[in-house]
Amino acid sequence: MKHEQPQEQFVIHDGPAFAWVQRAALIMLVGLIAVVIWSVVTPIDEVAKSRGALEPISQVRRVESLHGGQIEQVHVKLGQAVEKDDLLVTFDPIETTAAFGEARAKNAGLELEVERLTAYVEDRKPDFSAHMNEFPELIAKEDASLEAQKAFVASQRSVVALQISEKNAELEAIKAQRPELLNQIAAVESERNVQEDLVTRKLAVKALLVALQERESQYRFDLAKLGGREAIIGAEITELEASGDRILLEEIAKSRTRIVEAISELRALSARIENLESRMAQTEIRAPASGLIQTLPDETTGDVVDPGGLVATIVPIDGGVRFTGRIAPLDVAFVEVGQPVRLKIDSFNFGRYGALDGKIEEVSPTTLVDQRGTAYYEIEVALAKTYFRDESDGLMVLPGMTGEADIITGSKTVFQYIWKPIYTNLDLALSER
Repeated sequence: MKHEQPQEQFVIHDGPAFAWVQRAALIMLVGLIAVVIWSVVTPIDEVAKSRGALEPISQVRRVESLHGGQIEQVHVKLGQAVEKDDLLVTFDPIETTAAFGEARAKNAGLELEVERLTAYVEDRKPDFSAHMNEFPELIAKEDASLEAQKAFVASQRSVVALQISEKNAELEAIKAQRPELLNQIAAVESERNVQEDLVTRKLAVKALLVALQERESQYRFDLAKLGGREAIIGAEITELEASGDRILLEEIAKSRTRIVEAISELRALSARIENLESRMAQTEIRAPASGLIQTLPDETTGDVVDPGGLVATIVPIDGGVRFTGRIAPLDVAFVEVGQPVRLKIDSFNFGRYGALDGKIEEVSPTTLVDQRGTAYYEIEVALAKTYFRDESDGLMVLPGMTGEADIITGSKTVFQYIWKPIYTNLDLALSER
């Protein structure tokens, strides 16, 4: 009986403890089963990491100066936000303005010259009213030129007129000699007839008849010389009259030629004036689009920009931004267009602001190599929105901000993550020889 008492005492005192052990074991078993079930049904995203930066969707705008020039003032700074048509750089306009004024004055001078010559050709009064207020000194010059041109032609023609007058006087003198010669010829001819009759009747000697015949021949010769001289002077008068007309016609022809030359010069000058107007308009370089100033190659007043030179580059912000990043060739097999992306921006703490949603928009068709020789694929991510929280909070992302993209390439359960290393090790161990 004494040996059985301890055994009975153990059974009596062990009953409650065992019950608690059973309960604890059951609870642990249920908990383990719950954990296993949770691990089997709970998915976890598989991600591929990509580092990169935000870039504008629109291309970076290059602001160039077509004509260049000397910088008078730079109105912006690097990184400054500008709106479309904001003033960026002003070039010194003095040289261009002076050249433009000179070209306009030359253009007005040519137009006035054309009008003056046209008026002379058309024998009318010139109309200089188009430039009366702006270029009165040029008008006075052309008026004087017109008077001088007329005076020159009149002077030349007056000389010819004087020569014609002299010839006409000489012609009149010749004409005045003709009647006297005719009378002398008639008298000698009458006397010769009488003498011929006397010689025929042998009442006079023949020598006197011969003398009369010689006198008659001389008179007739003098008459013929007068006629020839009269014809020559008449021809000279006709030539002088023609030369007088020719002086006027030659001056008109010279005027017409100069008109054609001046019009040609005007056309060339018109192109130059347009060029200078364009240069004057470009003395103020304005922003072609809203954005951020990325570069300002020449910020120093007085520097010279070559024609076609770069003045500034602007990163547009109106067209939105996208994320451009790199992924390792090891991960690219699991990345494809359309996959969702969680984008963490370095400027906005992930724990406080969260991430932006996006999706893969493009994957480069082949690898690229950076300066260190590292190969990578480039991806582009389109963002669903470009701000954190609400748009009114002003937490906007900007071009140039860096960040990390988590590309969701698939999902696994917790059980699969736990079981994978065990399965891998077992597979390796059991496959050894």
